[in-house]
Amino acid sequence: MNIIRRSLLHAAGWVLKGTDLSLTDPQGWGVLGAGRTWANISVSDTTQLQITTAWSAIRLIAETVGTLPLHLYRTTSKGRERAKDDSRYALVRWQPCEYLTAPEWKESMVVSLATLGQAYNPITRFESTGRVIEIQPVHKSRVQPEVRRDGSVIYWLTDRHGARRQLTRRDIMPVRGFGGVGQLEGFAPHQIHSNSLGLSVALEKYAAEFFGSGGQPLGIITGDYDPGEKSRDQFRKSLSKYIRESREKGEHPFFADGTKYTPISTTNNDSQFIEARKLQIAEVARIYRVPLHMLMETDKASYNNTEQANKHFLDYTLLAYLTRIEASLNSCLLEPSERAAGMYFEFDVNNLLRGDSTARADQYLKLRQASAITGNEIRERENLPRVDGGDDLYAPLNMAPLDLLREHFKPKEGDQ
Repeated sequence: MNIIRRSLLHAAGWVLKGTDLSLTDPQGWGVLGAGRTWANISVSDTTQLQITTAWSAIRLIAETVGTLPLHLYRTTSKGRERAKDDSRYALVRWQPCEYLTAPEWKESMVVSLATLGQAYNPITRFESTGRVIEIQPVHKSRVQPEVRRDGSVIYWLTDRHGARRQLTRRDIMPVRGFGGVGQLEGFAPHQIHSNSLGLSVALEKYAAEFFGSGGQPLGIITGDYDPGEKSRDQFRKSLSKYIRESREKGEHPFFADGTKYTPISTTNNDSQFIEARKLQIAEVARIYRVPLHMLMETDKASYNNTEQANKHFLDYTLLAYLTRIEASLNSCLLEPSERAAGMYFEFDVNNLLRGDSTARADQYLKLRQASAITGNEIRERENLPRVDGGDDLYAPLNMAPLDLLREHFKPKEGDQ
């Protein structure tokens, strides 16, 4: 029993310290996601991905973040520029480790954040120079944060062979999802919203069993005689087999000896099954904060254009993920002196906010006329090569300050 308790405490992390788990007392097991819900359905972290709405929401968030370019910038006298000569730029932009490309790495982080509330990315550095050479994500279950007596935090990383080693925050790059005060790890949706997710699974299970039985509701079989308990059980078993075989052969079952079948289940129309299914789509969308129309539920879609919809998705869904990842990268991959000098990581969201060609042309024209953008900057955004002379800023000649105009048109001495 002590072995079970220690191993579970280790797997669940520091939040379970002081919680007594046993096989006879279920208190505390719900923290592990092992308890059953009100719908009598067990919900785990993988259950989320088995719900089509949750799968679509998590995949949408993760794949969108994965496609956004991530750059390392430095601030110069002329503004900011991409630090392409820095080795860390290539890691986050192209390939952080041997077996993952940058989009796959970003996707894995967001999937972990959306399903488990936490992501960990152990960093490998050269011992002599401290140069970062690899960022390798690991599953949350392999990392155990611990708060020491002096208030400092360490992380125990377990490798594939079971060996444990102690790391600092800087070496493991934790990204915490939405969580509470005093918690080192974020909330996992399958633990906080287990009953709502369990209801989605229960509805799907009911539909599958209903149509799997040929759409035949449960009922009561009555007859003109009492077969006795033993004969009744045999009759019920053989009758179920007979009805199943009749359905498979496409034949109508026949009952003799005054046997009658009376359905007692509520019809799907009476139980508003379709409405309940649609309500659960909205419930899951609320959990992951994804607009309904992006989950193929377009009954109440209200956006007039793609750019407006993407802007809403970016502001209220993606920005929290992007900001957390950027902050963790800045904290763990950059030295304090580098941050003070103006180096930082940032996602490029321009492609997500690109409108149609007419809207983009109008925006570029206004920025160009306001002397806010150069010709080469426009060409870069449109994936066109730079041209000579395209770095100059131009201003329209049909506007000037009023004071200058008054001075220009002021009558000179001797003028009539």
